Amino acid sequence: MSVHHTDPSPGADRAWGWVAHLRGGGTTPWHAWAGGAEPTARVLPGAQQLELLRRINIAESSDEPHRGRSHLSTRLADRVVTAAAPGRGKPDLPLVGVGPSAYGPLPVDPSLLPADELIRVATSVLAEDVVALGVPAPARQLPRSWRRDVRVVGNPLEAAHLRAYVVGRRPPSRKRAAVLVVGGPLDQMLADVWSRRCFERGSGAWLEWLRFWQQRGELPPRIDLPAVAARQLESHRGVRVVLDSSALPELLRVRRIRPPTRPGADAAELARRIATVVGLLVPSEVRAALMTETLLPRMPATDTPPVALPDEHRAWVGAAAHRMARQLRCAGYPVVGDPDSVLPLESSGSGASVAQGAASSELVLELAVRMLVDQTWKATKTEGSR
Repeated sequence: MSVHHTDPSPGADRAWGWVAHLRGGGTTPWHAWAGGAEPTARVLPGAQQLELLRRINIAESSDEPHRGRSHLSTRLADRVVTAAAPGRGKPDLPLVGVGPSAYGPLPVDPSLLPADELIRVATSVLAEDVVALGVPAPARQLPRSWRRDVRVVGNPLEAAHLRAYVVGRRPPSRKRAAVLVVGGPLDQMLADVWSRRCFERGSGAWLEWLRFWQQRGELPPRIDLPAVAARQLESHRGVRVVLDSSALPELLRVRRIRPPTRPGADAAELARRIATVVGLLVPSEVRAALMTETLLPRMPATDTPPVALPDEHRAWVGAAAHRMARQLRCAGYPVVGDPDSVLPLESSGSGASVAQGAASSELVLELAVRMLVDQTWKATKTEGSR
């Protein structure tokens, strides 16, 4: 909450009137509001909390005509106006026109706030929801005679999907286990490792993360396939690099394997921000379980494609992929598929919904508001989405 005391200031009655209006489901913007009311708390909520509540009200009213707030909506309104805005390190933003600001940030018009300010508040509320859901109990695994003692590593999104969908939670033996190192086009593997990291423990933003690896002249360790295979050879037998996904059912002795669900750029970015707040509420090992086992399977689907590699990064990724293909050809372990399969896909990351390969803040805010308004995601767990 803001430490800016506004009750005795000029315009405070108008501000408290707007607060009451929004708590009741109103959608009038601050600059168009003229009513007044008595204070209901020691200080006014911040501008970003109030504007987020207004956006929530707009989303609710678009679904059905406003007929007064339900108990759930009233509780949500209370949570939003009292939520913190993590990441600022400053007091909440005061409303413009409510007396002078003697200290702290300058007053603002809420309707002019960038989406990132509202996302900060939304992620605070959503992080509390994720923590409240808790980590699901392990599913009971039936013994299956066709399962082999196998470890699946490599592309973390693909590997996690195979472990959850095929191998299950039964940990393989660490002695003499066969190892499948799964991979694919390097640009897709980069997108997958970043997306998975967003749901594990958070990460830098997509473009910042790419620049970090380009400046280091390295690849993330989990998708440096020759290095992964070399490490596995030190303690396991039967290491295979699998670049042809159609071969996986035979290698794992199953009839078919459903392809993994890749989070849209907006979902991954929202998860990245939620993970940061969850990390402030629970220990790191609990955060990873909450993000991958609780949030990821329940994340609402969107029409936004996954993050894509911007043109500015294609040269160094292409060079790294050619180098990886050469190393795989010279390796002494089996490679299932064509080593050139690691070369980047030809499609560019341009598009109206994902500019420069990343989701816009407005798309992320839209998804966050959707999850706050329609909370059925809390009870939904999509099979095979991990």
